[in-house]
Amino acid sequence: MDVDVLRLREVFHLTFLRELARSVSSSSFALKGGSNLRFFFGSPRYSEDMDLDAVGIPVHLLRDQVMAILASRGLADTLRTFGIERVVGPRLSSAKQTETVQRFKVHLLTSASEDLATKVEFSRLGFDQGVRSEPIPAPFLIAYRMAPLVVPHYDEESAASQKVKALLGRRHTEARDIFDLYILSSRLSAPSLDLQFTEAELTLARERVLSVEYDRYRDTVVAFLAAEDQSAYDSRAMWDEIRLRVEGLLGPGAGR
Repeated sequence: MDVDVLRLREVFHLTFLRELARSVSSSSFALKGGSNLRFFFGSPRYSEDMDLDAVGIPVHLLRDQVMAILASRGLADTLRTFGIERVVGPRLSSAKQTETVQRFKVHLLTSASEDLATKVEFSRLGFDQGVRSEPIPAPFLIAYRMAPLVVPHYDEESAASQKVKALLGRRHTEARDIFDLYILSSRLSAPSLDLQFTEAELTLARERVLSVEYDRYRDTVVAFLAAEDQSAYDSRAMWDEIRLRVEGLLGPGAGR
């Protein structure tokens, strides 16, 4: 994956978050998933899409606010400085807009004639525990010459719990969930998953961690790292280390 392309999507995600924070109450949304890990917990993995939770804001109001952001001059002017010439929002007639999920598929048209697809998705099933509003670390924003930005997001324990739920709930196990748990593992205390999952659930999660082969990890995780990080993470031995570390995180004593 071209890192410049990944960075352009990331610029869009950050700029969108800034406009969202200006448009709706910070108590009505929370950043989660890979973007949360990258912006707040130092993950080297770029995300193609951005996931959030939303509460307390009607479907039609959030829909209208998001569409207004996508069409706003503020968003367009910022993105143009990075070579994104136009943002094409979704067709609402086909976009998923329900009481449980609101999905906005977006195309970023660049000065290099690229058409970069990305997605912003809001889950409307309520907040998990562990939401806190914090500034995105300055070194991260400095790389894009962006001003400080405060965003509500999930803390490390909640983020890890969400990733374990993803391991248990997805039809096909994703290497990115395993990698994200590895990134979070050094921030978690030993009993942090103790009361959240049964031993049967953790046993199944461990089995799924060990079932994902290197080739899938290379194609879906390593391909979304910068070149300097690819050299550190792109080996079968490293993938074995990642899986074993996560297996230990989910090991006996982690649940009841």
